[in-house]
Amino acid sequence: MYSKIAGMVFPAFTMLTLTVLSMFGAFGEGDINKSFFLIGLTIIFPLTFFVQGTSCALNKINPLIALIVSYIAYAVVLITLLDQSYWRFAIYYLVFWLVGFFGIKAIQKWRNRNK
Repeated sequence: MYSKIAGMVFPAFTMLTLTVLSMFGAFGEGDINKSFFLIGLTIIFPLTFFVQGTSCALNKINPLIALIVSYIAYAVVLITLLDQSYWRFAIYYLVFWLVGFFGIKAIQKWRNRNK
């Protein structure tokens, strides 16, 4: 039960935590916070979507609900800090999620076929 909840909210928690820490200057002074946020936007957020995709496949979590939770958190980040041009990252994150989800599904099918 807890693994399903954690699998659904992992990207949302990561995105919101990194955003709040960047907003309050937890990483240092000046442009350092901005660079940490940009690293999160381009590297950490996609990896969390990948982990969520694999978690959904392994724990049999409803993929639609997991994606909705994550994209709501991304919309909150987008509205508070970014302009509307960053919606293109949503497709980038979806690709990582799909690779994680269908990669695990393919591995599971391959293992079942070999048994």
